[in-house]
Amino acid sequence: MSSNEASVSTCTSTEDFWCNTVEFHEAEFVWKISDFSSLDEVNKSTKSGKFSSPTNDKFIWYLDIHFGGLEDETDIFRFYLNLNKKSASERVFAKFTFSILDNQEEENYKPVPNVLGREFGNNHRDDPGSDDDDDDDGDDSWGWDDCPKENESFKNKFLQNDTLTILFQMIFFEINQKNVTSMFRRCNTIHLKQLSDNLASVLENPNFADFTITAKGKNYQVHKNILAARSTYFAKMFESGMKENQQNCVEITDVNEEIMGEMLKFIYTGVCENLDKLADDLLIAADKYDIDHLKKICVESIYSKSLCVENALNTLILADQYDANELKSKVIDFIVANSSEIMESAAWDEIMPVYPHLLNSVCKVMRQFLVIPKTK
Repeated sequence: MSSNEASVSTCTSTEDFWCNTVEFHEAEFVWKISDFSSLDEVNKSTKSGKFSSPTNDKFIWYLDIHFGGLEDETDIFRFYLNLNKKSASERVFAKFTFSILDNQEEENYKPVPNVLGREFGNNHRDDPGSDDDDDDDGDDSWGWDDCPKENESFKNKFLQNDTLTILFQMIFFEINQKNVTSMFRRCNTIHLKQLSDNLASVLENPNFADFTITAKGKNYQVHKNILAARSTYFAKMFESGMKENQQNCVEITDVNEEIMGEMLKFIYTGVCENLDKLADDLLIAADKYDIDHLKKICVESIYSKSLCVENALNTLILADQYDANELKSKVIDFIVANSSEIMESAAWDEIMPVYPHLLNSVCKVMRQFLVIPKTK
């Protein structure tokens, strides 16, 4: 094999523990350089033939050797991997190593083993492309300096018939961006679940609690910092000179034990397990104690899971009383869409006269859909 030829073998594998996010494409190149001892007498450098990445032939690579060191040393050579800039403008990620095979074809000399995670796209070499090929000037290069050449031990061990054999191995990383995004979403979900579970145990454990809430005779040992961070109602209580703050306790009479338990669980964990059953009462509590996110998910639950012809009017009143304007607007649209059933019901005749402003709101929306002919 002449000095400018390289044999290539490749294989591909996928890392399962990264959820098929990264594929590894392994490639192995063997470069045999004949008449090695005399090359520096006629050439300042020599290069291999060009080769492409195993999965992307737009990336063109070649290896080259420069004789003499960076500081005028004459008994060493420098070895470089080059990426032709004209072949591709995108980045490629790879891990690469090279070794020089001895007379037994064993890897006995590794100037830089296991160079990991280079990001190709920035020049790593002060020395521009080869002097004898203008097409390669300015190529991106990564290299190893100070490899011995004139040392007799090196010649005896590594030169067979004055031929130097270089084994070059590369692993190309191909990243599936969609899977990366999915992976981080899953990691984030797992982290939030763990955080929620940890805070649930804080609520259940009275250690370090500094405040007591009593609802319908049941005491809840809680933490001022957590309540204040999640509710402006409690934040104002703890910042004031109210007796509740001074005594580190408060009795709440307008929320029953079940609703208080669910509300505190949500404050600590962001989770509400019985939302479908308790959404109406939790909306009232969330409005009073100013827990905005709980109020939003109650609105969503009421509209998407429990709203029907039979309860539409009562839901409209609930939304109006507790400033759930988004729910109020959606319920009005629902009433208009089902007007033939709702307006003919006994509930309509009993409820709407008591709430003329809600009747007016419904009529305004209905006028957008009705065309009333002018009278002559």
